[in-house]
Amino acid sequence: MNSPDTPSSSWTGNWSGSLKTYPLNVTGSGWNVAMEIGPYPTTDGECTIWRTTYSENGTLQALKAYRLCRGRGADDLYIDEDNDVKIKAQWINNALVSAFKYKGVILFTNMRMLGDILEEEMLTVDDKPAIEDAVQSMPALSIHINTMRRVGTGTSGANKSGIRNILFYMFWMRTVIW
Repeated sequence: MNSPDTPSSSWTGNWSGSLKTYPLNVTGSGWNVAMEIGPYPTTDGECTIWRTTYSENGTLQALKAYRLCRGRGADDLYIDEDNDVKIKAQWINNALVSAFKYKGVILFTNMRMLGDILEEEMLTVDDKPAIEDAVQSMPALSIHINTMRRVGTGTSGANKSGIRNILFYMFWMRTVIW
């Protein structure tokens, strides 16, 4: 956690905020988001809580009970969704970033701490088959921005060094929007 590519601030705990989408008519706009993040995994094979709840007008829209895991070495991070789905994550410029494809869509995410706000931005792009030796434009479909503030401590490792959620959006997008 002390290398220049990973933040040293604690993301462990409970977070609350709201989701904005652009364009505005995309599923999830205005939803409330509650997230619990466990202690940052510091040893190989260790995982932590990565749980996100989405609601709208008091009604549950989605629950994502995932785990952030460390594989072999500090640079081998992934989100474990169970069902043999693991999404690679990495630290770049103090942001936890990831990208993946699902059902004809590519999702790029980044999450970082901005002061006392945990913010995640996800860009959804229409996936097109590659054309050899040619530049191919792919239209952007939406941007989702989740802005959260700490509301307390999590039930798992309340005051230990931890991190914030990035990939929760990805998994939410994959199961709610498609």
